[in-house]
Parts: sequence; C-alpha cells; structure tokens
Amino acid sequence: MSFASIAAATAEETQTTTNLKAGDSQPKQSKQSEQVRPNSITLRLARVEDARDIAQFYAHYVTETAINFEYDIPPKEEFAKRIELVSTRYPFIVADLNGSQVVGYAFAHPMGERPAYGWSADTSIYLDANFRGHRIGSALYQALETLLKAQHVVSLFSCITVRRDDSLADIGGLPPQLDDVAGGDSNGSSNDSTVKTSTHDPHLPDTSPRFHAALGYKPVGRNYAAGYKLGTWYDKLWMEKPLRPLEAKPEAIVPITELSKKLIAKALEDGTRLIWQRD
Repeated sequence: MSFASIAAATAEETQTTTNLKAGDSQPKQSKQSEQVRPNSITLRLARVEDARDIAQFYAHYVTETAINFEYDIPPKEEFAKRIELVSTRYPFIVADLNGSQVVGYAFAHPMGERPAYGWSADTSIYLDANFRGHRIGSALYQALETLLKAQHVVSLFSCITVRRDDSLADIGGLPPQLDDVAGGDSNGSSNDSTVKTSTHDPHLPDTSPRFHAALGYKPVGRNYAAGYKLGTWYDKLWMEKPLRPLEAKPEAIVPITELSKKLIAKALEDGTRLIWQRD
C-alpha cells in the first residue's frame, strides 16, 4: 500500500455530522452514547488493533450514506494497513472510550506522491454515528492540526460530498450547476437547469461543510457531478485551511515519528480536555 492508494480511498473522508435532520440515515443512538461521561473519552495515537472498531463503524457510511464514494466495505485488514502506513509520517488519532472502544478517528495524508505536495495535507475524519454531539470531531481536529503545524505542514485540504443543489452560500461556496450531467439531472429527467431538486437527502446530511467552515476551512473548489451513489449524482467540495504562512523556503517536513513525545502528549491532552470541558 502507498500514500497514493490511501489518498484514492480516503479523499472524501471528512464526515463529522451532528444534529441531523429528521429522516437522515444513521443508526439509532445507543444508551451507551447517551450516557457517556465526558471524561470517559480520551485521544491517543492509533494502533493497528484499532482497525476492527474503525471498520465496524465505517461500514455505515459505505452502505447507508453518500459521504464517501465507496461501494464495498473495506475489511479491517485494509484499515490496519492504513494505520500502519500513515503513522510512519503523519498523525493518526483516535478517540478512545474507556480504553475499550474506538469511537472516532482523524488523520492526514499527502495530497500527492510528488515532493512538491509535501507541505499540503488532506485531512480525513470519521465518528461512530452513535457518538456524535460530544465535541469529539472538534477535539480530533484540534489535536491533528496542532501536530501537523509542528511538522511544518502549511495547508490543509478536505474533500467533502455535497448535494448538487446545495448553494453553500452560507459558507461562501461555489454555486451549483444542475444542468451539467449529459442526458439528465440527478433524478434522470431531461437536461433542464430549472429542474427542481430536493433540499433534503436522507443519505447526505449537509453539516460537514459547515463544520469545517466553523473550524476555519474555506471553499476553494467544486467538482460537479463527481460521483454517483445510492441513485443520485453528487458534487465534491474542496475546502482549505492555512496552518502556517507561506515562506520562500519552507522548513522541511518532520515525520510524526520524530516529533517529541512531550509535544505529542500535550496535543492529545489538549484535545481530550476539549471533550471533557463540554457543556
């Protein structure tokens, strides 16, 4: 496995939805999630054995949502390889419940294999659908960004699935194009820019781009009708967040394995504290 294969598999892994609308596709919230105490969740670096939990909650996003464009559920062995490879160079962080269950993760990978991409990173984040609303997503991203900045990463990018009729006007996004699919719109009708489209999609909550915008990401590009899943065409939105100023000669990237253990521990502790201090 290479970083290029991870990029292809995870380009759209940016889901951290909260407060879904009625009818949105998600598992019912478990009693364990409803009763979870803030101090029962801690952030730590991923281990290969975490692949089992990750594969289990990731399956929902493959089969029930358009959040990613995978059709087949990756086996736990695939996630084990991703954890192992990513961890040689970038942070792969998990949210651990009582030391017994991983309920979320975030990691970074390079935008491309060629060296000029080295100072830019794609971010990927997922939560167990039963554990939303605990600030886990914000905490994971905070810790991830702290470590990436220490590694001298300059810019972060996130690729997010959006509805074709989502104007994204509230976050300054690029406008939709509803007549760009040869032969028809997302519902198979004749090509007509005036066609009405649903403002609600049971397979795709609209919270992820807003979540990223709240964390400082800005829309920088939109791929129209980039993918087809669950009977619908979807766009891909690219969002970017600067971490460091542009320099004539940027500092070399420091692999996560070469960062000080003290710095890593503090980033994880600060992220954990964000969960513990929630209202």
